[in-house]
Amino acid sequence: MNKNWLLALSAVILCSCSKEQREPGLEYMPDMVYSQAYEAYSESPLTKNGASMMMAPKDSVPRGYKVFTYGKTDDEKERAGNEMKDPREATPARLARGKYLYQNMCVLCHGDKGQGDGPVAKKYAEPPAFNGRALRSYKDGQFYHALVIGYGDMPSHAAQLDDNDRWDLILYLHELQKME
Repeated sequence: MNKNWLLALSAVILCSCSKEQREPGLEYMPDMVYSQAYEAYSESPLTKNGASMMMAPKDSVPRGYKVFTYGKTDDEKERAGNEMKDPREATPARLARGKYLYQNMCVLCHGDKGQGDGPVAKKYAEPPAFNGRALRSYKDGQFYHALVIGYGDMPSHAAQLDDNDRWDLILYLHELQKME
């Protein structure tokens, strides 16, 4: 058995070396190097239905995606508040990012200081103030739940904010809660 391994190793070493540096040597499985590419929406002979674009397999999860396991009820929002915590330390850079996100995504409804007095809020049910009785005791997870699921007239912002942006925004919301 050892002689076979030694012979195979010797063959690999001899085949991989060449006098000319311009030659790539032997290619193992060249079809993986020179694969056939298909344009989107073009026909492909490789699939049963001829489609080149395919749906992701059922129950697959994109890379970097975190599954949100909480439902839409108030009990689930309460559970999220008890279980979810900001995983990162508060820093001035994160707070600045949270403020930037707030100014670009939330200020139209919630207003500059989080009082629920933004220009769009007058057309809908005005959102509660962040430092008011309804939201003063909100925990990180409850805010996170509201951003992902939505709350009242506020739609979900899950598609607009990734996980880090949500936590940065929540950090800034806690700053607004401190304002009088």
